[in-house]
Amino acid sequence: MDGSDWMKYELRNFPLKRKEFDEKMSFAEKNLFSLGLKDVAEEIGRENAKWFIANIHSIQEKLGYEKQTMVVGAPGFTFQTSSDKFRRGIPEGARFTWGDNTYDFIPADLDIDFCGMLVGMVEDDLSLERILNVLYEMREKKYEIDNIEIERSYFWPGSHFLKVYDVKNYKALDLPKNVAVLHTSSNKMRNQLKDLVRERAEEIETSFGITRVFRGKDAKKYEKYCKYASDFSKRKRQILFEEIFDGEIIANHNHCDLKGLNEAIIGCDVVDEGEISVISLTNRAYLVKGKKNLSSEKIEECFGSRSIEEWAHNYLLNLNMVSHGGGHELPGVDRLEKVIFFPEGRIFVLKCGSSTDVYEDLWNFPRGYRVEGILERIQSLGLASHYATLQLNYTIKVDF
Repeated sequence: MDGSDWMKYELRNFPLKRKEFDEKMSFAEKNLFSLGLKDVAEEIGRENAKWFIANIHSIQEKLGYEKQTMVVGAPGFTFQTSSDKFRRGIPEGARFTWGDNTYDFIPADLDIDFCGMLVGMVEDDLSLERILNVLYEMREKKYEIDNIEIERSYFWPGSHFLKVYDVKNYKALDLPKNVAVLHTSSNKMRNQLKDLVRERAEEIETSFGITRVFRGKDAKKYEKYCKYASDFSKRKRQILFEEIFDGEIIANHNHCDLKGLNEAIIGCDVVDEGEISVISLTNRAYLVKGKKNLSSEKIEECFGSRSIEEWAHNYLLNLNMVSHGGGHELPGVDRLEKVIFFPEGRIFVLKCGSSTDVYEDLWNFPRGYRVEGILERIQSLGLASHYATLQLNYTIKVDF
């Protein structure tokens, strides 16, 4: 961290001396690897990731572990709109690791909701009238998985949706003329996890605040429950998609998930080589096929000027990560002026033309979604290859 980076931070009654603070943030930055688009939204995501890494490093020290925490931002790397996640330093569009899957603890405040997207074939009548009729009929039906009722909301504002697309050059790709994407999470599973956090998580205090964690048997219990919830969320999407379209499933991935005892994804997909994934943008979408990533060449190209520890380099070689969308952007913001650290949290100072805006989080800040540059960035990094372009036909705001 050079002097220009130091000026980005202002400490006001923060419990760390300046020198120690700079050392912790500098070490955190060495364990942050962003493949993002280097705009203001990505920079805010980076700042939150550094806070997260520095805090988990402090927890690892207290628990007697080596400081192995890492955040890797995908091309859609950005900030969280959730106030709670933002204030806890959790960015969007990233893969997280806090050990080698033998560290017996899990941060309990990741608030994983098992959000994901299913893309499937639409062979029958795709008229809006027919789909709306089916959705109304579904309101009167009860759907269960393992005797657990599936929760459903309809025509509700939010980030979840059902979208129907036309497939460009579908004949040459041996695809149907139309596909649909169902974007949902599982609030029922998420709420049960929140109950577990309230009942079993312990609090650890560091200079960055109080963090709840699961340890020992509770961490293993949380991991086991997350595995079930992950599968539940994917099965739920499949059941509901087949009820609406009765079509073949092309891909069904969670992009918010616990991937092991010491790793998670929030806002990106992890796919095997050749496996299909969908990138959903506001006005179109792409089907891509995953590639093993990152390659040694791309690690050198992106991070060659940095000293990378062996464990981190090995992790980068096995990311197999791809963005699920463009991520939030801040079209009205010129730059992040600085971040002010208080004992109770942080304040972000944003330069917006001739004015300056100050926020603790960005849940109600005017924002949009990136559209340009995501696919090109994914391809240039060798994360995935382009398979099909999907032109948006219509969107229905549902949240299953």
